[in-house]
Parts: sequence; structure tokens; C-alpha cells
Amino acid sequence: MAFALVIGLLCVPPGRAREETALPTPPRSISVPYQTGVYEVQLLPALFPNNDAVILTPRLGTLSGAQSDPKHGWRFTVACYGYFRNDHLSQPELRFRVYAQAVDDLPQAQRVCRLLLRLQQIAWQRVRLQVNLQGERVLNVWLCRQGNAGGEQWRNNLYIYSVQELHSPVEWVREVAHEFSHALFPGITGYTLPEPWANGYLGERLLMTWIAPLAESGSLTTDDLCGASAPDVRNFVAQRCLPLRNRWLTEGFPKEGFTRTDASGMATLIGFVLYLDSVYGSSTLRATFARLAEPHATALWKAFTESVKEADEVTILPPDRASALWLPAGTWQVDSTDRKALLEQGKHRWQVSQPRWRLPGDGWYRLTSNAPVRLRRQNP
Repeated sequence: MAFALVIGLLCVPPGRAREETALPTPPRSISVPYQTGVYEVQLLPALFPNNDAVILTPRLGTLSGAQSDPKHGWRFTVACYGYFRNDHLSQPELRFRVYAQAVDDLPQAQRVCRLLLRLQQIAWQRVRLQVNLQGERVLNVWLCRQGNAGGEQWRNNLYIYSVQELHSPVEWVREVAHEFSHALFPGITGYTLPEPWANGYLGERLLMTWIAPLAESGSLTTDDLCGASAPDVRNFVAQRCLPLRNRWLTEGFPKEGFTRTDASGMATLIGFVLYLDSVYGSSTLRATFARLAEPHATALWKAFTESVKEADEVTILPPDRASALWLPAGTWQVDSTDRKALLEQGKHRWQVSQPRWRLPGDGWYRLTSNAPVRLRRQNP
């Protein structure tokens, strides 16, 4: 009976249905895709506990009229809708409207919608971020056959131009992740190249590093990634993400590069965020984003140091055996399964066998460890 009621809610009379009208609330529990009189409904397989992702696609011929985008006035004839439920919601809520200009592009619109829902799920799980553009939580995504190849975020609209020229599945993932990141991650600006705002490139690299292990484990499939495979994502991360992160692991704070406003400066900023997430974990990255007071790289560094200084506990996840590490002054109780773990600064050394590490000042240290190191702040 309850399931029949859901079907009834989804069945909007074709003569009255339009894409501009309020869409029905999708069900939280269905086993296979099914069709109502108007919509095809698909609940994506669970990726994390306590969140759902649902795609509604109007059946061809059931909805009247075309939709025009708000910037160019171009005509779009097909659409699908992505709903997301996090652990604070009782029902999935509309988050994405994905439009395409030709019927032949509808399958790609559905793939993009699915990818966006997966990216939203991952971002919520890792750093509790979701779309919020001046209070607007719904993104309109326009898959265009016009314009110069590339993408653009404009207000709460994401544009992917000349979609017929995008052939590589991993490039689809990168392009969608880039534009989505402009609407998701905190903005840091002031750059002359490759574009003024850094959150697009920063977010695409961060999201790809989060996607990679999920693709390797099979939690994300090629259906989730516009056809991209685990090796595709792994190669992207190895070529475009890890080199930026590893500079911080080996050198620590690159004073000259961090304040530059060209492409090199943005690359240094991206490396910092990847380093922070990889070494200190997504909880510290989340706290850093929450503390960001101004849209500048130096403000992000300040937000990071403040979040670590005020933390009662810090867990270090060294991706390499020897890693540069920033820590504040204080006394820390240390715990690690690597009994040979060692912290160094100049001539000073702290071994994991010591019950406490008393660090003399804020600054860069070098940690050598094959396992995570847990630091718990102790009272003086």
C-alpha cells in the first residue's frame, strides 16, 4: 500500500506536467529502476550509510515544452533530476537539474547526473560540504552543443560546452568535478592564471583523490564515473595530484610559491590542500575550511594552523615513510603501532617509545613512520 502511494505521487498527468513545476519526492527504498506514467525512477546503490541518491528522468513525450538556459537562451529538450539525502534529511531533496539539447544526449545527461550525485555523497561524507550558492541548493547543469569546449559556473548554473567534443570518460569526470567544485568548495581568489578562482582546480584534484580508492575497491563503478575506469582515475591522480602533494611532503612550506598569483602559485595551493587531507585527514581539512575567513591562500594557511593548535587530538597519516609535518608547541601523548616512529627537528629527536613529546615551538618537523601516529594534547 505504501509503495502504491509513492507510485501515485510520481504519476503527474502528462498534460499538466512541465519541467518548471515542482517535482515529486522520490522514494527512499526501491530495488530496481521502474517507470511511472511520467518518470523513470532509479535509486543508486548505497555508497555510504545514511544517505541516498535518486535519479528521476521524464519519459520522452510525457512533458511538454522545452527549457531555455538563463544565460544564453539556448533550447534544451530533455532533462533528468538528481535527488540527494544526507543523514540530516528524512527524504531525498532535489539537488541537480541536468539538461541536454538533443534526445541522443539524454544518456549522457543521466551519466552526468549520476556522477554529480556521487561527488555530492563523497564530499558530504568527507568534509560535510554540499551545494549552497547564496542559499540556493539546486544546481542547473546545461550540456551544450554550442560554445567553446570547456565549462563555466554562472550563478547556480553549470555549463559544459561543446559536449560532442568530450570523448574521454576521465575528462568528463574531471570537467564535471571542476565546475561542481566552484559551487561546492570555499572560494580562494586573486590568481591571474589559469583562472581567478582556485576552487575549481582545487576541488577537481581533491575529488579525484577521493574517487580513486572507491574505484579501486569497486564501490564506484564505471557507471558512476561516466565510463571512466579505476586505472583511468589512478593515472590521473598519479600524474596531476600526487606531484603537487609530494612537494609539501618533502619540502614543507614553500614560502616563495605559496604567495604567487600565477599558475605556479595555484598549483602550490592545490598541493597544500591535498597534503593537508592526505596527512592530517579530512576532519582537519573540514575544520580548516570552516575557519577560512577570507578568500586568500594565506587565510587558508592561518585557518589550518589555528585548527591544529586548538585540536585536542591529531592523527597523522604519513603517506611516505619520512614526511614533513607542521605541529604547534605543546606536550603530546604519542601512540603508534610503528615502535620505531621518530620525530625530528634539527638536532632534537622524539621517539615513539617516549610517553610524551614536548615540542618547543610551532614549526616544521620531520616524521618517520610506517603507520599512523596519534597525538593527544596533554595539560602542561
